[in-house]
Amino acid sequence: MVSYSMVDGIFVLQLAGEININSLTETRNKVESFKIEAYDKIIINLEKVSFFDSSGLGYLVVLIKQVKMNQGNIVFCSPNNLVRRLLNTIRIDKYVKIFDSQDEAVKYLQELDGEAEE
Repeated sequence: MVSYSMVDGIFVLQLAGEININSLTETRNKVESFKIEAYDKIIINLEKVSFFDSSGLGYLVVLIKQVKMNQGNIVFCSPNNLVRRLLNTIRIDKYVKIFDSQDEAVKYLQELDGEAEE
């Protein structure tokens, strides 16, 4: 399952279930239909994701690259322990911040605006 919401002008992509070779095409098509490239602040909420296989992890890397190529900011939030370990194993935290909660991620992205105005 894939859904999205807007929180204070920030695009929040909610992924759920297992993101693997069997679900990836449907997940990718749904995400592409949301036109996330139009947003400059994106949170990928992983709270409801139970597992990523290598194809799912690869897709996260593609999303990060797309957002950064469009000069956007992307962060992840709320991974369970298994998902966090998978993300740490591929060192994704070198390229994107991972927050324990969506509120922390929203606060971080809002503070980026403050820094730009100074």
